[in-house]
Amino acid sequence: MFSSNQTVNGTRKDTVVNAEQTGRFVWNLATWDLREAVNISAEQVPYGVDEFERAKVTKESATLMDIPMVKESPVKFECEYHSTVRLPGNPPMGTVDVVIGRVIAVHIKDEVLTDGILDIKKTKPIARCGYYQYTVVTETFDMVIPGMSEDVLYGLEGSAKRNREAESRDT
Repeated sequence: MFSSNQTVNGTRKDTVVNAEQTGRFVWNLATWDLREAVNISAEQVPYGVDEFERAKVTKESATLMDIPMVKESPVKFECEYHSTVRLPGNPPMGTVDVVIGRVIAVHIKDEVLTDGILDIKKTKPIARCGYYQYTVVTETFDMVIPGMSEDVLYGLEGSAKRNREAESRDT
């Protein structure tokens, strides 16, 4: 999912409209190294302005759909559009569109993997905290939910391989 503020004149941003009209979008992980590009991509520019060019990032073709991804991002999801939730707020910038999709392809650069799994610390993702403040993730820790069954735990782990193995046992 991604979220996008409406423009000051109350219209929806191109990214939201494009996802709804085409039925697809790409989610690119926002990282410390890409922070300036992320900030530039939030600008409200006229329809048709190439945000890749403005933010000085490289277009990379997605594999399952005709839509560009940010080559410099270490993690990218190709998504089929599912729905939009419009959260009302105070004008002029309070209303936010939350666009939800179903991930159909995942792209992870080898250099951010450790023992075959995504190492979040290596990606240094950023997140908006509010006001003009952001944070960067540089440390992680594991907590396994006590008393949870194995199938729920590996579902939370996101193991496609273990999910396929479970499906084949159940059939």
